[in-house]
Amino acid sequence: MPLTRLTVALNTNRNTKTVLLLPRTSPADPASGPTSIHAQVLKSAQTKLRLKVKKPNAPRFFVARTGAELLAPDDWARAFHDDAFLLISAGEDFVGKKEAPAADANPDATVAVLARAADVDTAALTQLRVTATSLPGIVHAAGQPDLHPGNKFPIGAVFVSKGWIHPPLIGGDIGCGMAWYKTTLSRSQVDGEKGKKVAEQLRGLEGPWREQAEREYWMGEGNSAGEEWDRSLGTIGAGNHFVEIQVVEKADEELELKEGEVLLLVHSGSRGYGGDILKRYAADGHNSLKEGEEVTSAYLEEHDRACRWAKANRDLIALRFFDVLEPGGAWSVGSDVQQSVVEGFRKDVQTRKVVDIWHNNVQRMEWPPKTPNDAPSLSGITTAASSLSLSSSPESQQYAYIHRKGAAPTLDPDTFNPLAILPLPGSRATPTVILTPTFSPLNAHGATNALSLAHGAGRAMSRAKALQSLCNKYKGDAEGLLRPGKVAASAAAAAGTEGDQGIGKDAEKGAGTWVVCEEKQLVWEEAPEAYKDVWAVAGDLIGAGAAEIRGWCAPRISYKVRNT
Repeated sequence: MPLTRLTVALNTNRNTKTVLLLPRTSPADPASGPTSIHAQVLKSAQTKLRLKVKKPNAPRFFVARTGAELLAPDDWARAFHDDAFLLISAGEDFVGKKEAPAADANPDATVAVLARAADVDTAALTQLRVTATSLPGIVHAAGQPDLHPGNKFPIGAVFVSKGWIHPPLIGGDIGCGMAWYKTTLSRSQVDGEKGKKVAEQLRGLEGPWREQAEREYWMGEGNSAGEEWDRSLGTIGAGNHFVEIQVVEKADEELELKEGEVLLLVHSGSRGYGGDILKRYAADGHNSLKEGEEVTSAYLEEHDRACRWAKANRDLIALRFFDVLEPGGAWSVGSDVQQSVVEGFRKDVQTRKVVDIWHNNVQRMEWPPKTPNDAPSLSGITTAASSLSLSSSPESQQYAYIHRKGAAPTLDPDTFNPLAILPLPGSRATPTVILTPTFSPLNAHGATNALSLAHGAGRAMSRAKALQSLCNKYKGDAEGLLRPGKVAASAAAAAGTEGDQGIGKDAEKGAGTWVVCEEKQLVWEEAPEAYKDVWAVAGDLIGAGAAEIRGWCAPRISYKVRNT
């Protein structure tokens, strides 16, 4: 039976505490009797913490982090999640500093959760709702089907605010996103054992790319973050970042992608630069910046630079991979360091690019979205786009700041036209679903999902849980999880189903995925079982009227990190 892990401590002394493992099916209603969460927590406090309540007092329960008191069934339901920290009192008030909503917080902010089939941790739902109603200026929040808990703010979430910017909602990896590039490889060159040979060739892709002058040529004028951060340009990074070599297995005829093509999917961001920005603008727990203030403009300027830096980073990663995958010198910069040469290679990479999106950023957009009846003409959109930027001064109240943390945009950031396709990657062994965003009354023409879609399958396990449980399950055989057989088995265990749209037999005709990852901890943390079923996530987007499935790609090589 699945269990939920809680920590319960005395309100007057948090060092006196105990850990409880309660069935996830425990009723949230305190009136449900001895099996309710309330009753089980109280019994444990009385026996293990020696809690004594003198009449006429009654025990009281609080969330340790916020000081919120648990009274109604909904309160208990929100507080009941893995690693929750609850306090119990003998009738006294909460001891500690309560988190109070900001002065401009909106208790009536709307919250939409698109998940139905995809499982969502209650902790993430709590983070979504608390954030939406406690930070200033929030008018709407959308939890995507890949929603999962973050350290304080959720991932797979979108927050729409007016008058305020909230840097922590974007996080430190500003500009992180994904880009698809076409290669000249054929399916036969990456299937089966040939895929293993390709994986073996992927070397020399770590470490700084060339000298600072050439890196600045690559980024273009005004986009350098300084040599300290620019040394990471062209590198993938750790965590959930990756480069994947994929085969288009199915694609609608009218798409730019064709069945049998081999693509490069690059997932990376601004590396340490974005984290440095967040540290400087969100120091001492300062979460919000008011529109129009000098510090806000300065943050937006650096935010925009980090987004451009991240896009240049993905392009350079693609160049480095092309140089290995398509030998012959066409992608080799050589010893010539002239600016025009480097800029020429950057332009050449653009000819291979299918789509490139940010999923960690803030974007100034018209809000609420226009319906087809009152949408402007294309010329009007183009005119508006040319005069609009994230850091421009406000001209009216018919706009908002859309904060995305692990969520893909549905509109092109330059033209504001709907994007034709978007990648929805699963895990290192499951398909990347090809999506097209949709706009209809069902999703309020994009307002319900905050003009955003899920950016991936989303974590089903925390990194700590995946590291411990999967290492035990596979008896420490990290090497085995780099080979197609065990990778596919792990993916099947994560999905729980097979079928012609899943990671079943049809998806494995190419003999699975070879994984390049020389950091053992990452092997466990990023195993397929640590992620949700990507088809469930995609299905929820379809059910919400936010997207259509146009095809899918199967991975052949998944590259994380190579130290040799």
